[in-house]
Amino acid sequence: MFAASPLLLGAALLTACAATAERPPATGAPTTPNVPAELTEPWLPPGEPVDPTASAAVTLNQLLVYADANAPIVQTARARVGLADARVTAASITVPANPQVSVGVGQRTVGDASGVEYEIGLQQQLEIAGQPGLRQDAAQATRRARQARVNEVRWAIHVEVHRLYVGLLLAAERRAQAERFVAFAESLREIASRQVEAGESPPLILLVADADLAQTREVLIEATQLHQVLLARLTATIGWPPGHPLQPTGGLPPIRRAPQLAALLDTMATHHPSLRTRELALLASEARVALERRDAWPDPTLGVSYGHEAAPGPDPEANIWMLSLTVPIPLARRNQGEIAQAEAQRRVADRQRAETLAQLRGDLTQAATALNAAADRVELYATRVMPRLEQNLNLLQRAYELGEVDVHQVSQTRQRLLDATRRYIDARVAYYDTAATLEGLIGTELWTATPEASP
Repeated sequence: MFAASPLLLGAALLTACAATAERPPATGAPTTPNVPAELTEPWLPPGEPVDPTASAAVTLNQLLVYADANAPIVQTARARVGLADARVTAASITVPANPQVSVGVGQRTVGDASGVEYEIGLQQQLEIAGQPGLRQDAAQATRRARQARVNEVRWAIHVEVHRLYVGLLLAAERRAQAERFVAFAESLREIASRQVEAGESPPLILLVADADLAQTREVLIEATQLHQVLLARLTATIGWPPGHPLQPTGGLPPIRRAPQLAALLDTMATHHPSLRTRELALLASEARVALERRDAWPDPTLGVSYGHEAAPGPDPEANIWMLSLTVPIPLARRNQGEIAQAEAQRRVADRQRAETLAQLRGDLTQAATALNAAADRVELYATRVMPRLEQNLNLLQRAYELGEVDVHQVSQTRQRLLDATRRYIDARVAYYDTAATLEGLIGTELWTATPEASP
């Protein structure tokens, strides 16, 4: 009866610890509606990355594929998944500690007689509350959350490449328009020079013509610099190797108004990688809470030993086998700190999920409104100003040649046309930049994943 008391005491302690460790989890906020708590690949065009040594002309889809495979920030994010892989490897070990071997040797003396005694023992610590399985679940959940962060980075690069691509096309258009105005200013400068040489106009008009020419050339320099800056940024973003030219080719997508806000919100909830990351991070924190609560169980140690007792006198030598069970007494330390920290992390993950959703909803609403406003601005210039720009420049040059307008009127009119051209391109830049922002907020291609735009 007394021999069984330690085992009964250990069982009672384990039961009490289980009651403490298996408290029901605190009630958290409900799962965000329509956000799947699973990994999904961000949208990517089909195809393999292009060879930078083969061709400099690259389409938008080729840029997106190449950036997804070679962008430095994406490669760094993928490398960080190795940290989570290390946790998975560590969690695959199902025993909490290595077995221990103990050896003892001594001498037994009785009177004038003595003999050698020795003892050999083997102990193994055990986990009896299912911690290995929970540890593997927590490690896998952490790895999924880390992989979701990789998808966040991949989608951010997708959006940035899209933004830089249209920015480069618009910068090239801005440069072409600037070259057109430079050619116009040079033509007027030649006309003014001939008039001055013929004595038809005072030399003062050359100063005005030179000033206009310098201004248009300055615009051309700025447009060329902008194109070079955007190209350098795109090259660095996608990881394009130095020394190999890069020439984005293709056309700009049409100007369209934003889809219905409700459809955008539904698409965002389904596809945005940040929301999936927050969901998976919450699951990982809940798995950690479950593991820490199970770790409150004491880990018993099972041991077996063999001893040999010498018999210095007439008594025979003795061989002793013993089986032992050691159970820690969970009085002061019951993993309270780790449990409290895991629960706090779960609450933080839950609030971060709600915060991310609220922020994305607000940003998406603003972006949809801004896209419609930008579309209206583009339409204003596209329908009333730009169609007649070339014609107006030709008419202005013809009127100046015929003496119907003086150089000051030409300069003022040219400046107004140049400003209108700038505002038209700026409006398109704002539109496509906002479209890229809106695409980034819904988490997938804007026009293929949502219904048609609202009227």
